[in-house]
Amino acid sequence: MFAAAFHDIWLLVGLTLVAVVVGVIAWAVARRRRTAHALWWLPLGFCLTGILGVTLALRSGEHGRAECVINHEITEPLYTTQGLWNLAMFVPLGLFGVLALRRPIPVLAGVLTLPCLIELTQALAPFGGGICHSADVEMNVGGGVLGVVGGLALTRGHVAWRSWARRTLLAAGALGVAGAAVFQAAITPYSVDGSSVQDAHDDEREVAERAIRQAFGDRYQVGAVQVSPGIDGYDGSLSIQIAGGHTGQLTWPGGRQLSVSLEDSSRPTQASFPVQGSVTPHDARSAYRVARTYMKAHYPWAEAAPWRETVPVGAEAEFGWLTSWRFKERGVVMPRSLDVQINRAGRVSQLLVDFGPKHVKLPAELIPAKRVEEIVRTEEGKNGGEPGVLRIQADVLKTDRLKGGHGPWRVMWSVSVADTRCTPDRDGAGCEPSQVMVDAGTGEIYAE
Repeated sequence: MFAAAFHDIWLLVGLTLVAVVVGVIAWAVARRRRTAHALWWLPLGFCLTGILGVTLALRSGEHGRAECVINHEITEPLYTTQGLWNLAMFVPLGLFGVLALRRPIPVLAGVLTLPCLIELTQALAPFGGGICHSADVEMNVGGGVLGVVGGLALTRGHVAWRSWARRTLLAAGALGVAGAAVFQAAITPYSVDGSSVQDAHDDEREVAERAIRQAFGDRYQVGAVQVSPGIDGYDGSLSIQIAGGHTGQLTWPGGRQLSVSLEDSSRPTQASFPVQGSVTPHDARSAYRVARTYMKAHYPWAEAAPWRETVPVGAEAEFGWLTSWRFKERGVVMPRSLDVQINRAGRVSQLLVDFGPKHVKLPAELIPAKRVEEIVRTEEGKNGGEPGVLRIQADVLKTDRLKGGHGPWRVMWSVSVADTRCTPDRDGAGCEPSQVMVDAGTGEIYAE
């Protein structure tokens, strides 16, 4: 928001001129009414106009989203430029409010309710960005309260504490109830463990470096490591920058799953990882031998996996071959897995490894695929669909966890649902099936 203000100089100049005009008008009106301390109404009007202009006129995003990010890391905004600007912006409002009114209760109520009203407007108004942030409210309120304290210090407490107090509390209470009702009815909250990407701490960086070292030895130097917060209960990730412009992602906390992209091209380059003793593959069998050599050197536990498969990637294996190792019990895919993509030069170009358990407790009885397909078809009919024109297929039986990845393990069917009447476009796209998940123990359906 503030970056937009400083880059759009004409908007900034326009807001400044409007704020000056409003401030002068507020001072003139106060002086005409012979209001005590009329001079302080000029900076108060200026600040209030500037705040409303910056927070409401510089919004961008998707109107109609009506979402609000609830940040659980309440101290995080103190370490970000955006947070400090939000804090500083409301300090003058609280300060000049006390100096102009000499009634701290209304001013305090104003700096408490105004940030909430601004965020609701940002989320719901047609000119808003469709999203609000609890961190903005937190810092705005904090700055306003600091300003009120500063005003009380400058006036040495010579203020009217009881003046307008009852009316102010009634109005603030009514606004609070109305705002809470609007929030509950119209806004979707998303909980996050921090709302911005931050540099990793020493322990997080150590985990990231250890994961890359296990995957590729000392070939790649780890650069910046940043922590991306989890959203709505889901885990976040460590974003790992690897020398040469490569990237890796490690789920965090826990570091259960590592994915690395060294190369995404049909032309092999030196960016990919060489496998010692390997030869240039010419088919799936020879590519598997290269992948197996890599696996035994870096993730030897995959050798015990009872199921593995090597498939070409791209037309005529232009991107190479992907070898997958899976642990299975009663046909159920366990969390622990390894996927290694070998390019046509016999080097590792993509890697995905899951360090989850090899075994989880399974239900005594599992719903078979045909029954699962019937469950999904019945549900589609209840939702107004036409089950007769749908092609429904239960594809993979795998283990999964409840939302957020912290609940008990469960067994899920991955079911694809396709409309047989769909006609693909010229590129053969546009008719991709949707995916639903069905609990193989209970038959409960979940959207993927």
